[in-house]
Amino acid sequence: MSTPAKNAVVVPDGPLPMLPPAIWESKEVRDAVAAESPGAVVAIARKAHGLRQDELGTLAGFSQSAISRLEAGSNIAYDMRVLRTLQRLLGIPAHLLGLTDRTVPMRSGEARRLAAGVPEFAGLDGVAKDLVVGMEGKALMALCASAVFGTTDANGVMSNDAVSQLLVLRRIINDAHNWRGTGALMPAVRNMYDFIDVLRRNARGDVRRRLLGTGAMYAEFYGWLHEEIGDLRNAGLWTSRALEQGQAADDRDVVAYCYVRMSQLAEVDGDDDRVIGLARAAQREIGLSPMVRAMAARQEARGLARAGQDACMQRFDLAHSLVLAAERPQSDEYSIGYCFTDLHVQMQRAASMVDLADHRRAITAYTALLPRWGGICQWEQGVHTARLAYAHAANGEVEQAVDYGFAALDLARATGSQLIVNELEKLDPWNETPAIAELAAEVTQLR
Repeated sequence: MSTPAKNAVVVPDGPLPMLPPAIWESKEVRDAVAAESPGAVVAIARKAHGLRQDELGTLAGFSQSAISRLEAGSNIAYDMRVLRTLQRLLGIPAHLLGLTDRTVPMRSGEARRLAAGVPEFAGLDGVAKDLVVGMEGKALMALCASAVFGTTDANGVMSNDAVSQLLVLRRIINDAHNWRGTGALMPAVRNMYDFIDVLRRNARGDVRRRLLGTGAMYAEFYGWLHEEIGDLRNAGLWTSRALEQGQAADDRDVVAYCYVRMSQLAEVDGDDDRVIGLARAAQREIGLSPMVRAMAARQEARGLARAGQDACMQRFDLAHSLVLAAERPQSDEYSIGYCFTDLHVQMQRAASMVDLADHRRAITAYTALLPRWGGICQWEQGVHTARLAYAHAANGEVEQAVDYGFAALDLARATGSQLIVNELEKLDPWNETPAIAELAAEVTQLR
């Protein structure tokens, strides 16, 4: 029987043996958990089993480079699907990788503000002000219900303060989306929508109208979360529901933004005429805030670029000027476009240069913006990183395309966003390049 070559991948015949419990109680593991570094925990377990990175990759169905990036702390280290595979394979206790956490993250200061005057949540007062805490869905609902019903008058009639609490929570959940994928958020958002829907059916007058508009904002976000996981049918249904409720509430910002969202769904569907038409319908609404008008102008520019029209740059200019001139609301409540900045406009301008096949210019524009990419959420970073990879590939710079492609893949794993996957699949024409073929194989696993 021949002896394996020195660097040959050796795959065990059966399941890996259980590791001694003392490993999980070691200072090395405790430090890794305290640093919120699941990749470091995986590395400790791999070495304890006597496996190289390529051998673990073969066992788990991942490449050696994926294992390397995970252990180094890239975004792939927070992909729950990857971690579950490695957790089962290496026998790591689930809680050491954060796999039992299905909470909605929020800063403790936000939780205290929402829970003000609610005795059940007085314990939050002892928590550090800027600490990110996790709120279980049921606890979040209990907190919200207590806060809302604590604002009723002697006759049990809800006040506008109750709606304000719901809008504060909407903003908290929106911010949480920047830190975590859709898994923990979808049930929380759906439960909140159902809760608001019950409230609005029993409310009257201005409170009922405001609850309609607030419910529409939750419905729109629920539609967005469906789009992010690739469920376009439910994304469309919930966006349409949000539009109807916005119209019933006579909230023009909500109505216009729902048209923008429908335009974005048409973009995924490849219908450029609908992209442009729906974005223009949004801009025809009367009395829009400058921020919503800017978002609609930016979306029209996207449609024009996809249709090959250079006029898109004028619409980007308009969106940019509207954002710079807009006053930011000084409130903890959610408002459409509260986190929209000139960076969002400029990133889409660079993306549109890719659509116009001006790849060198797109690369230059994206590269100039790189120091600011931290100002957009992870799924959006992933989409634009994938587009930058495409621009490099189309410009004949395949090595750079591979680097950005794998970076986008890490973000796709961390967020679960199918939007990133869709962009990465556009690299298929270069699959004859071995590195692109390896990337494509890993992208296929996320479908």
